[in-house]
Amino acid sequence: MKTILLSTALITLAPFAASAAAADSPWTGHWKLDPAQSHFAGDTMTYSAGPKGLIHYSDGSTIHYDFGLDGKEYKAAYNRTTRWTPAGTNAWDQVTQVDGKVLSKSHRMVSEDGKTLTETFTATQPDGTAINEELVYTRVGAGKGLLGKWRSIKVPENAPASFIISSPSPRTLHFDLPEQKASVEGTADGTDYPIQGPNMPPGMTIGFKLAEREIHYTIKVNGKPDTYGIETLAADGHSFADVSWAPGKESEKQTAVYVKQ
Repeated sequence: MKTILLSTALITLAPFAASAAAADSPWTGHWKLDPAQSHFAGDTMTYSAGPKGLIHYSDGSTIHYDFGLDGKEYKAAYNRTTRWTPAGTNAWDQVTQVDGKVLSKSHRMVSEDGKTLTETFTATQPDGTAINEELVYTRVGAGKGLLGKWRSIKVPENAPASFIISSPSPRTLHFDLPEQKASVEGTADGTDYPIQGPNMPPGMTIGFKLAEREIHYTIKVNGKPDTYGIETLAADGHSFADVSWAPGKESEKQTAVYVKQ
């Protein structure tokens, strides 16, 4: 689920919505995430032994990379780098950067019984908004220390996520993500359009199609599907539910509910 994944490891990317109509479209307006109605728990990730003493991270879908616990920089997902440093028994500090710029800082700690992994992280979005959040994971199956499979049971609750939709011309929609200072514009014909913004990964695009009161979209990175989603507008037009999943992780769908402001 990219909203949470990019918040903790990369920086938030909110889902997009679209419509084939003009400015009077029910999708046009300012939309804000409602955490109380959303459901992001249940996503899984795995840390395993990697080559040459490194640790291999996998989200079970498109994100895989190796890193060490030695304070050195390693290539991570997209165009990011990661640096992990021991911070006590079964505890580590992590810094995520892009082109030498710090995007987020995290502290992870495995409980004494080895069953819980807690991550606290801080980040500053392009508009200056600060994020201070906590994620909690429970161990799935066997494992020791950081190594093993983990499932999220608590996710960020206060990270801002909103976007503004406008229609500059018929069948053309423009989307602004205020916190990210990011935007994308295109028609609802399935064409891939680049997502522009200071923290958006290079090669990230979105294509969307309109079907009745639903929007079907695909986010790609360098042409490879990264996220699938379906957005369904409520009958009263005051909210919509965004159900998204990563390729191969259909059983771990995440639901974000957005409310028109």
